[in-house]
Amino acid sequence: MLRVEAWVVVFASYALLALGYLWPQNYRNEAPAYVVIAWLAFLVRVLQFHLGLLLLLIALVAAFVRGRRLFFSATPLVLFTVGPPLASLLTRYPSEKLPAADLTVMTCNLLMVNPDVTPLLNEMLTYKPQVLLLQEYTAQGHEAAKAALSADYPYSSFVTRDDSFGVAIYSKLPFVGDVDNRFPLGRAGVEQTRAVVRLGGRDVAVYNVHLLPPRRLDYAIDSRLQFADLCKALSEEKLPYVVAGDLNLTETTPQHRDLKRVGAADAHDAAGWGPGWTWPVNSFLRYTPGLRMDHVYTGNGLKPVRCDTGEGHGSDHRPVIAGLAWDAAPTRG
Repeated sequence: MLRVEAWVVVFASYALLALGYLWPQNYRNEAPAYVVIAWLAFLVRVLQFHLGLLLLLIALVAAFVRGRRLFFSATPLVLFTVGPPLASLLTRYPSEKLPAADLTVMTCNLLMVNPDVTPLLNEMLTYKPQVLLLQEYTAQGHEAAKAALSADYPYSSFVTRDDSFGVAIYSKLPFVGDVDNRFPLGRAGVEQTRAVVRLGGRDVAVYNVHLLPPRRLDYAIDSRLQFADLCKALSEEKLPYVVAGDLNLTETTPQHRDLKRVGAADAHDAAGWGPGWTWPVNSFLRYTPGLRMDHVYTGNGLKPVRCDTGEGHGSDHRPVIAGLAWDAAPTRG
């Protein structure tokens, strides 16, 4: 029975991975049947490393019990799903001398139900970023943040909510014009931020983004609409830009690929080390392989030169800290 079940897992994995990579993406298609299949394809891409670990176990057991056909059938899947992350660990390591950064940005999901954000705020002050982007920003969190950050961050803008979609930006750099905390992405009415900061005489657009988690059909539909609007905004953005936040997507998803297609560079891809997992930090799930759900993307003349993940005490997400530098390559005009 176990051998039969192992074969079922292997054949199902081939089918699921084919679906995950071949399903055409139209983020504005709201047909329920289409979105359900796209959601399944998305989950396959998100969890492909975890699926690969299961297949690795099957392959190892098959090798020891002389199940040669099962072993050779599972091995290509293992190489495809587990190979690249392991290879990145072996080939990428921290540089002893980090390049100088012109701008340091930190994004952090505070966790709406976190009763004490003080450890997170202390962590932020340790890294000393010039721009802080916060998600799941509540009235209680605001009181603590205002007390801890105001002295070092004279410029701020925020929207508090009693659910998971409050946002805030704290900056050592002056804002250029008004901060738009109602930047429109999708139809859900969830706050997103676009601000412009002045850095050394040059303007930089900063987006603080928290996309809906695709945990229900209506959330999945609007999350995809939000993403379509984000790609459109970035393709039309004239300024150098930073997009950071809890995007509820991973580096293996088509969304990550499509952000790169519109010119956005992921800080961890370019300058990070290790898996860069940012979720989960709490509960028993912290003992399992994580997911890189939080990102910093840059474009139009800003490039990542270093990227770290923090500890995230009290949250279910680790913060991401990215050092960015001006790129000598020409940008869109």
